Order: sequence, then structure tokens, then C-alpha cells
Amino acid sequence: MPHPYEIGWLFADLNAFFASIEQELRPELRGQPIGIVPIEAKTACCIAASYQAKAYGVKTGIRLDEALILCPHLIAVQARPRLYVEYHHRIAAAIERCIPIQQVMSCDEFACQLMGSECKLERAVEIAYAIKTELRTVGRTLRCSIGLAPNRLLAKVAGDMTKPDGLMIFERRHLPKALYSLALSDLPGIGGRMEERIRAQGITTMRELCSLSWERMHNLWGSVLGDRLWHWLRGADFLEPPAKPLQTLSRQHMLPPDCRTPERARGIVIKLLHSTARRMRHNNLWAGGVALRVGFYDHTAYEGSVRIPLCRDPFTLQEHVIALWERMTLHTPSDISVILTHLDTAPEPDLFAPEPDCAVSRARVTDALDAMNVRYGLNTVYLGSIHEVRRQAPTRIPYGAPPPLEEYDDPADNVRKPVTRYTLTQEQLARLNRRRQAR
Repeated sequence: MPHPYEIGWLFADLNAFFASIEQELRPELRGQPIGIVPIEAKTACCIAASYQAKAYGVKTGIRLDEALILCPHLIAVQARPRLYVEYHHRIAAAIERCIPIQQVMSCDEFACQLMGSECKLERAVEIAYAIKTELRTVGRTLRCSIGLAPNRLLAKVAGDMTKPDGLMIFERRHLPKALYSLALSDLPGIGGRMEERIRAQGITTMRELCSLSWERMHNLWGSVLGDRLWHWLRGADFLEPPAKPLQTLSRQHMLPPDCRTPERARGIVIKLLHSTARRMRHNNLWAGGVALRVGFYDHTAYEGSVRIPLCRDPFTLQEHVIALWERMTLHTPSDISVILTHLDTAPEPDLFAPEPDCAVSRARVTDALDAMNVRYGLNTVYLGSIHEVRRQAPTRIPYGAPPPLEEYDDPADNVRKPVTRYTLTQEQLARLNRRRQAR
């Protein structure tokens, strides 16, 4: 039986991560409300905001033009994904100097399982402050919030409660009462729809949710997820079953105005395919199918797919995706998705039908291209068919663990991106306000 005073997990969450890195490297931005945007456009969404901007209500995901209504002096900074992933690795190394990382949850979130004497509250707190101190060696202005709790879920919740630069502790002996002050949406996994579903059952507070029986919680979620949450809220420590093997890998891209021509859109399809195929090879997987989706501004989206023998050769995969592209009637494309489907491990070799020489040669070429691009930077060597769009559709930072550093554009892209001060006309303000009221 776990001791009621013991701590099982430490969860470190970097505060306003992307914005903090820009402020770290650009002193003129410190203390300023800034929003990180993927492209220079008022219609772009803020992928991060500094705490000075958050004070005005600017949140992640808000459109830049709407953010300017809340904070007219907001400074827009174009994102530098590769730089943020480089800092991610430096931060991970700093944390590892204090305690091993059990799982990288995202680019700015790290979960660490405590073992032995580390589970004692005093020692866990020492480790938390050691991480905060070590973080200063990566960047003087970087801060993190840390949660300590009996399980990983509650450690994340605790860390979210004391931003920025806080430390929050949930002890098993105080659970679930320590959670009563939280809102339902403060629990990971309770989004808008799930919250509506819970409220429809007459449950409006965390206290009421924690008071449910195990059976009621199971029925409310309609699955084993309810069972797990019931135990987690009471401090039980167990991880979810291992994730199922990857079945698909995909990349999507919204086309900018200058890429809505057949030639440039086709080039982006090929670039997305080769990027997805690299991720597949990195995971030691083979594709058993290819799918393509193209959205249009003036027509119904096109969707096509084909099953193929297990394949890892990007040139063969390209032949299939081009065949899918040529099947459709092209209108004005708005977005593109390329999907590799029916992923599996390497097929068993056929002793009676050895690989043809051309397949062996292609594999060697692919491995050589991968090695050169890893060593010298992405797109050091690339297909001529993507020459005009090689800078389009750059790798973005996903919600989960970031892809390998070599999947990001070359280090030259770490140069300072533009800083823009936008202003809205009275007409634009009026239109945005009407749209907000209509919601």
C-alpha cells in the first residue's frame, strides 16, 4: 500500500515556451505582449503568447486580428520551429541532470517518475527546485511550473494551477478533496463536448464529479476511461496500456495564395509525401496504402486512396500518390493531406523471390539521401519536382513529442524572423466585433 505522504510523479511545464524563447534571445521583446504566429498575416492564429499578452486575454489558437482587438499593441513574431526544438533538447538535458525523464509529453512538457527516496515529499520538492535552477543555465528568462502528485495525470493538473513559475503539490492523503476547487475543464480529457455531456447529467462541479461511484463514472464515460479516471482522482498510480502501433502517418498543409496553382500544389503533394515517408522510415515501418485528400475553395473535396504491397521506397510511393493526383478534376485547391495507411513492420523476406536489383538500388539511394539530409540539413538534397516549393509546408511542432531535429528546415532558418506591429482599421474592428457577437 503506497504511503499517503509519498509523491509518485513530477510534471514540468515550460511557461509560454515559444514566446519565452523569443524574449530570451531578443531583449527588446522582454516585458512586451507578443504573439507567435506561423506566417505573417492578420488571419494567422497565435500558436503562443507571452504572459504580458495573456493578461489582455490573448490565448493560444486565437486569430491575430481578434487578438489585436484585445491587445492593440500586440507584437507579432513569426515562429522559428527548429529553434524551439533545439531548446526543447537543451531543456530535456537540463532536467535529466536532476532526474530521468520518463516521457516527453510535448515540446514543453516532461513527465518524470519518482523512485525510492525521491518519492519522499521533501526530496521531491528539492528535485523540483533543482530543475528550476538548472533551467536558468539554458535561458535566464525561461521559467517552468512543476506539479508533484501520486500519479502523472494529477501532477499535470497541479502544474497547470500555478503558472507561471509555480510549484503545486497534491498528496494522496488529501485526495480527492484537494481537487474540489477545480473546474471540470481543468482535468485533461474533459473538453467542451465532454463537459456538456457531464453537465447534462446534473454534474456541474468537481466535487460532484469526485463523489460519483465507480459504476457511475464508468457509465458516464461509456468506457474504461471512466474507470481509470475514478482511480486517478483518488491518487492511484498506473499508466494507460501502451498505445496501439501506428496505423497511419499523415501531413496536412493549408495552401498560401501563391501555391494554389496545379504545378505548385502538385509539388507540395510530393514534398508532403516524402516528409511523411521519412517519418515512416524513422519508425521502422512500411506502408500498405497511400491516400490523398485535396480541399477546394469552389468545389467538393477530392479523396482518393489505394492499397499497395508493403513498401518503404519513397519513389514507389510517389508514383502512387501522383496517380491519385491525376485522377481528380482540379479546381482551386485550398488544402492538401497526404496519408500513408496500413502501416506495418518489415515484411518477412521471401527466400524464393529475392528483391530485384532495382529495389535494392533504390533503398541504397534513399538511405544515402536520408544520411546527407541528417548531416547537412533538411533539403540539402531534394527532388527537382519540389524545387519551386521546397520552402513551403515546413515541419510544424505537433502537440505530442516533436519529430527529430533533422525533420526541420536547415539551421539558416533560425535567423530572426520579422517582428510586426499591426493595426486594425475601424472597418476591420467593426467586422470582427460583428463576427464575435454572432458566435
